Amino acid sequence: MQTTTKTTARRIALLTALPLVGALALTGCSSDDDDRDDVAAPAAPAASAPSVASDGSSSAAATAGNDALPTAAATARKAVGSGTVTAIEQEAGGTSWEVLVVTADGREQEVHVDADGRRTTAGPTKETSDADDVAEAKRFVGAADLSVAQAASALTKAVSGTVTELGLDDHAGAVVWEGDVLDASGTKHSIRIDAGSGEVVTNTVDTDD
Repeated sequence: MQTTTKTTARRIALLTALPLVGALALTGCSSDDDDRDDVAAPAAPAASAPSVASDGSSSAAATAGNDALPTAAATARKAVGSGTVTAIEQEAGGTSWEVLVVTADGREQEVHVDADGRRTTAGPTKETSDADDVAEAKRFVGAADLSVAQAASALTKAVSGTVTELGLDDHAGAVVWEGDVLDASGTKHSIRIDAGSGEVVTNTVDTDD
């Protein structure tokens, strides 16, 4: 009788302990899951902003500039009817072009063209010119064997980048195409090429703010 009582007591104690062991096991599993959740997920890469050149224009506008320049020149010339493009310049961060066209009489006309160079937005407007202005314009046109498109191409061969400004000018008694090229880092290069041969005359980095 005493043996039976002891055996029964052991069974009761064992049955009582089983729920406690199970609870401890569940607690251990829960602790493992929490450790995994505490590991920080990799941070999502930040969205890259479009690169901006030093003059505020985006790289996309800069890339489009070289393609649009000859188109804008042709659009301005067509708006005037005839003549020679003697100057072209990007405006408002590359969102438009200002173009000067000299007609056969040596008079300048100003035309504004949209960013892609296909549509006239203002002009043509005749510029006020005196006899000296007319004589100089005729001299420039007569000496310029290179068109504005050919001159732009020559500038980008000298420095890879985007032509933002280009015009005929006088340098040391010779007629030159003088222009600015913005390179990929946003540095502006001022370049002069002979208007007849296309040879580089000067090539400097523009440090003006």
